[in-house]
Amino acid sequence: MSAAPFFIQPYRFDDPNPDDTGPTLDRHRAIVLDQGEEVLWRGRVTVAGYLTGQPGGQPERRWTLPRCADVTITDRRLAYVCDDWDLARVGGPRHRSVSVIGAPRPRRRPALGGGTRVATGQILWQWPWRLHLLPAPGPQGVLIVCDSMRSNRRPALMLSGGVAGDGRELALTVRRTISRFRLTNPDIVELSPRDRDALQLRAGTALLLDELTDPQRGVSLPGGLPVEFVNRDDYYHPAPVQQSWGLAGDGPA
Repeated sequence: MSAAPFFIQPYRFDDPNPDDTGPTLDRHRAIVLDQGEEVLWRGRVTVAGYLTGQPGGQPERRWTLPRCADVTITDRRLAYVCDDWDLARVGGPRHRSVSVIGAPRPRRRPALGGGTRVATGQILWQWPWRLHLLPAPGPQGVLIVCDSMRSNRRPALMLSGGVAGDGRELALTVRRTISRFRLTNPDIVELSPRDRDALQLRAGTALLLDELTDPQRGVSLPGGLPVEFVNRDDYYHPAPVQQSWGLAGDGPA
Protein backbone atom coordinates (compact mmCIF):
# COMPACT_ATOMS: atom_id res chain seq x y z
CA MET A 1 0.00 0.00 0.00
CA SER A 2 1.05 3.58 -0.52
CA ALA A 3 0.91 6.45 1.91
CA ALA A 4 0.36 8.79 -1.04
CA PRO A 5 -1.95 6.96 -3.46
CA PHE A 6 -2.25 9.92 -5.78
CA PHE A 7 1.35 9.34 -6.79
CA ILE A 8 2.53 12.88 -6.19
CA GLN A 9 4.52 14.70 -3.55
CA PRO A 10 6.72 17.80 -3.39
CA TYR A 11 10.43 17.07 -3.19
CA ARG A 12 12.93 19.38 -1.52
CA PHE A 13 16.63 18.56 -1.39
CA ASP A 14 17.01 20.50 1.87
CA ASP A 15 14.30 18.48 3.62
CA PRO A 16 15.81 16.71 6.67
CA ASN A 17 12.93 14.18 6.77
CA PRO A 18 11.84 13.43 3.20
CA ASP A 19 8.84 11.16 2.71
CA ASP A 20 9.80 7.58 1.91
CA THR A 21 6.75 6.79 -0.24
CA GLY A 22 8.04 8.36 -3.45
CA PRO A 23 11.10 7.94 -5.64
CA THR A 24 14.49 9.17 -4.50
CA LEU A 25 16.20 11.82 -6.63
CA ASP A 26 19.86 12.64 -7.06
CA ARG A 27 21.25 16.17 -7.19
CA HIS A 28 20.56 16.31 -10.92
CA ARG A 29 16.86 15.62 -10.21
CA ALA A 30 17.04 12.18 -11.80
CA ILE A 31 15.40 9.03 -10.41
CA VAL A 32 17.78 6.96 -8.32
CA LEU A 33 17.40 3.34 -9.39
CA ASP A 34 17.42 0.43 -6.97
CA GLN A 35 20.15 -2.18 -7.28
CA GLY A 36 19.49 -4.32 -10.34
CA GLU A 37 16.59 -2.17 -11.56
CA GLU A 38 16.36 -1.98 -15.36
CA VAL A 39 15.11 1.05 -17.32
CA LEU A 40 12.73 0.10 -20.14
CA TRP A 41 11.38 3.48 -21.32
CA ARG A 42 12.00 7.18 -20.77
CA GLY A 43 10.21 10.24 -22.10
CA ARG A 44 8.57 13.60 -21.36
CA VAL A 45 4.77 13.48 -21.16
CA THR A 46 1.85 15.27 -19.52
CA VAL A 47 0.87 13.76 -16.14
CA ALA A 48 -2.53 14.08 -14.41
CA GLY A 49 -4.30 12.36 -11.52
CA TYR A 50 -7.89 11.08 -11.74
CA LEU A 51 -10.45 9.38 -9.52
CA THR A 52 -12.65 6.78 -11.18
CA GLY A 53 -16.02 5.91 -9.71
CA GLN A 54 -18.98 3.63 -10.30
CA PRO A 55 -19.20 1.43 -13.42
CA GLY A 56 -19.99 3.65 -16.39
CA GLY A 57 -19.61 6.78 -14.27
CA GLN A 58 -17.56 9.85 -15.04
CA PRO A 59 -13.99 10.11 -13.71
CA GLU A 60 -12.84 13.23 -11.93
CA ARG A 61 -9.56 14.90 -12.76
CA ARG A 62 -8.06 15.92 -9.44
CA TRP A 63 -4.76 17.46 -10.53
CA THR A 64 -2.57 18.16 -13.54
CA LEU A 65 1.09 19.08 -13.52
CA PRO A 66 1.57 22.41 -15.30
CA ARG A 67 4.30 21.14 -17.63
CA CYS A 68 5.59 17.86 -19.02
CA ALA A 69 7.28 15.51 -16.59
CA ASP A 70 10.25 13.20 -17.12
CA VAL A 71 8.78 9.69 -16.88
CA THR A 72 10.89 6.59 -16.31
CA ILE A 73 9.49 3.08 -16.69
CA THR A 74 11.52 0.25 -15.21
CA ASP A 75 10.96 -3.43 -14.60
CA ARG A 76 9.64 -2.52 -11.11
CA ARG A 77 7.74 0.78 -11.34
CA LEU A 78 6.77 3.95 -13.15
CA ALA A 79 8.30 7.12 -11.71
CA TYR A 80 8.25 10.75 -12.79
CA VAL A 81 9.85 14.10 -12.00
CA CYS A 82 8.48 17.56 -12.84
CA ASP A 83 10.78 20.55 -12.23
CA ASP A 84 9.85 24.03 -11.06
CA TRP A 85 6.16 23.40 -10.59
CA ASP A 86 3.59 25.78 -9.13
CA LEU A 87 1.58 24.13 -6.35
CA ALA A 88 -1.24 26.66 -6.66
CA ARG A 89 -1.82 25.56 -10.25
CA VAL A 90 -2.01 21.85 -9.56
CA GLY A 91 -5.62 20.73 -9.49
CA GLY A 92 -7.12 24.22 -9.73
CA PRO A 93 -8.03 26.75 -7.02
CA ARG A 94 -10.13 24.25 -5.02
CA HIS A 95 -7.00 22.50 -3.72
CA ARG A 96 -5.55 24.35 -0.77
CA SER A 97 -2.68 21.98 -0.02
CA VAL A 98 -0.96 18.84 -1.18
CA SER A 99 -2.91 16.80 1.39
CA VAL A 100 -6.12 17.36 -0.58
CA ILE A 101 -4.72 15.36 -3.48
CA GLY A 102 -3.59 12.45 -1.39
CA ALA A 103 -0.09 13.25 -0.12
CA PRO A 104 0.65 14.32 3.46
CA ARG A 105 2.02 17.83 3.98
CA PRO A 106 5.61 17.31 5.21
CA ARG A 107 7.41 19.66 7.56
CA ARG A 108 10.09 21.51 5.65
CA ARG A 109 12.88 23.95 6.32
CA PRO A 110 13.29 27.16 4.31
CA ALA A 111 14.65 26.55 0.83
CA LEU A 112 18.38 26.68 0.24
CA GLY A 113 19.66 28.39 -2.87
CA GLY A 114 17.04 28.90 -5.54
CA GLY A 115 14.46 26.80 -3.74
CA THR A 116 13.18 25.11 -6.92
CA ARG A 117 10.27 22.78 -6.17
CA VAL A 118 10.13 19.37 -7.77
CA ALA A 119 7.04 17.17 -7.99
CA THR A 120 7.73 13.45 -7.94
CA GLY A 121 5.59 10.33 -7.88
CA GLN A 122 5.59 6.65 -8.69
CA ILE A 123 3.42 3.61 -9.21
CA LEU A 124 4.87 0.29 -8.12
CA TRP A 125 3.92 -2.55 -10.44
CA GLN A 126 2.13 -4.46 -7.67
CA TRP A 127 -0.56 -1.73 -7.54
CA PRO A 128 -2.30 -1.29 -10.96
CA TRP A 129 -5.69 -2.93 -11.38
CA ARG A 130 -6.71 -1.92 -14.91
CA LEU A 131 -5.22 -0.18 -17.93
CA HIS A 132 -6.99 1.98 -20.53
CA LEU A 133 -5.87 3.61 -23.77
CA LEU A 134 -8.34 6.45 -24.12
CA PRO A 135 -9.12 7.53 -27.70
CA ALA A 136 -10.65 10.74 -29.05
CA PRO A 137 -13.05 12.40 -28.51
CA GLY A 138 -12.33 13.41 -24.96
CA PRO A 139 -9.02 13.25 -23.09
CA GLN A 140 -6.53 10.98 -24.85
CA GLY A 141 -3.80 9.05 -23.12
CA VAL A 142 -2.81 6.02 -21.10
CA LEU A 143 -4.81 5.69 -17.87
CA ILE A 144 -3.32 3.43 -15.17
CA VAL A 145 -5.99 2.63 -12.58
CA CYS A 146 -5.21 1.25 -9.12
CA ASP A 147 -7.69 -0.48 -6.84
CA SER A 148 -8.51 1.07 -3.48
CA MET A 149 -9.52 -0.08 -0.03
CA ARG A 150 -12.91 0.71 1.52
CA SER A 151 -14.02 2.71 -1.52
CA ASN A 152 -15.40 2.31 -5.05
CA ARG A 153 -13.36 5.34 -6.06
CA ARG A 154 -10.03 4.36 -7.55
CA PRO A 155 -6.96 6.56 -8.06
CA ALA A 156 -5.59 6.68 -11.59
CA LEU A 157 -2.64 8.27 -13.35
CA MET A 158 -2.99 9.64 -16.89
CA LEU A 159 0.00 9.91 -19.24
CA SER A 160 -0.51 11.78 -22.49
CA GLY A 161 1.11 13.91 -25.17
CA GLY A 162 4.81 14.47 -25.63
CA VAL A 163 6.79 11.49 -26.83
CA ALA A 164 3.89 9.20 -25.89
CA GLY A 165 2.25 10.09 -29.22
CA ASP A 166 -1.06 8.26 -29.52
CA GLY A 167 -0.17 6.27 -26.39
CA ARG A 168 -0.30 2.83 -28.00
CA GLU A 169 3.38 1.94 -27.60
CA LEU A 170 3.43 3.30 -24.05
CA ALA A 171 0.27 1.39 -23.08
CA LEU A 172 1.66 -1.88 -24.43
CA THR A 173 4.95 -1.32 -22.62
CA VAL A 174 3.14 -0.71 -19.32
CA ARG A 175 0.85 -3.74 -19.77
CA ARG A 176 3.64 -6.15 -20.62
CA THR A 177 5.95 -4.84 -17.90
CA ILE A 178 3.33 -5.11 -15.15
CA SER A 179 2.41 -8.63 -16.25
CA ARG A 180 6.01 -9.84 -16.35
CA PHE A 181 6.72 -8.29 -12.96
CA ARG A 182 3.84 -10.17 -11.34
CA LEU A 183 4.69 -13.45 -13.01
CA THR A 184 8.29 -13.27 -11.82
CA ASN A 185 7.54 -12.02 -8.28
CA PRO A 186 5.13 -14.52 -6.69
CA ASP A 187 6.35 -13.44 -3.24
CA ILE A 188 4.88 -9.94 -3.80
CA VAL A 189 1.50 -10.74 -5.36
CA GLU A 190 -0.70 -13.83 -5.04
CA LEU A 191 -1.94 -15.32 -8.31
CA SER A 192 -4.43 -18.06 -9.01
CA PRO A 193 -3.85 -20.36 -12.00
CA ARG A 194 -6.44 -18.31 -13.90
CA ASP A 195 -4.63 -15.08 -13.01
CA ARG A 196 -1.34 -16.52 -14.25
CA ASP A 197 -2.91 -17.54 -17.54
CA ALA A 198 -4.32 -14.05 -18.03
CA LEU A 199 -1.00 -12.41 -17.21
CA GLN A 200 0.87 -14.73 -19.56
CA LEU A 201 -1.33 -13.41 -22.36
CA ARG A 202 -0.81 -9.80 -21.28
CA ALA A 203 2.95 -10.28 -21.00
CA GLY A 204 3.23 -11.52 -24.56
CA THR A 205 2.94 -9.97 -27.99
CA ALA A 206 -0.87 -9.96 -28.21
CA LEU A 207 -2.08 -6.39 -28.75
CA LEU A 208 -5.49 -6.72 -27.02
CA LEU A 209 -6.38 -3.40 -28.62
CA ASP A 210 -10.13 -4.05 -28.63
CA GLU A 211 -10.12 -4.20 -24.83
CA LEU A 212 -7.41 -1.60 -24.35
CA THR A 213 -9.13 1.11 -26.39
CA ASP A 214 -12.61 0.45 -25.01
CA PRO A 215 -13.11 3.10 -22.26
CA GLN A 216 -15.89 0.99 -20.72
CA ARG A 217 -13.70 -2.08 -20.47
CA GLY A 218 -9.92 -1.71 -20.55
CA VAL A 219 -7.45 -4.48 -19.85
CA SER A 220 -7.58 -6.03 -16.39
CA LEU A 221 -4.33 -6.68 -14.52
CA PRO A 222 -4.88 -9.62 -12.14
CA GLY A 223 -3.09 -9.69 -8.80
CA GLY A 224 -3.01 -5.93 -8.13
CA LEU A 225 -2.65 -4.85 -4.49
CA PRO A 226 -5.08 -2.10 -3.38
CA VAL A 227 -3.86 1.25 -2.13
CA GLU A 228 -5.40 3.12 0.76
CA PHE A 229 -6.35 6.81 0.66
CA VAL A 230 -4.78 8.95 3.36
CA ASN A 231 -7.08 11.95 3.18
CA ARG A 232 -10.76 11.62 4.06
CA ASP A 233 -11.67 14.00 1.23
CA ASP A 234 -10.41 11.46 -1.30
CA TYR A 235 -12.97 8.94 -0.03
CA TYR A 236 -15.99 11.19 0.33
CA HIS A 237 -15.60 14.31 -1.78
CA PRO A 238 -18.35 14.27 -4.45
CA ALA A 239 -17.03 13.81 -7.98
CA PRO A 240 -18.46 16.36 -10.43
CA VAL A 241 -19.03 15.35 -14.04
CA GLN A 242 -16.03 16.81 -15.85
CA GLN A 243 -15.36 14.40 -18.70
CA SER A 244 -17.38 12.74 -21.45
CA TRP A 245 -16.09 9.20 -21.01
CA GLY A 246 -16.73 6.51 -18.39
CA LEU A 247 -14.80 3.57 -17.02
CA ALA A 248 -15.78 0.02 -16.32
CA GLY A 249 -16.26 -1.52 -12.90
CA ASP A 250 -15.27 -5.01 -11.84
CA GLY A 251 -16.34 -6.91 -14.94
CA PRO A 252 -13.79 -9.19 -16.64
CA ALA A 253 -11.61 -7.96 -19.49
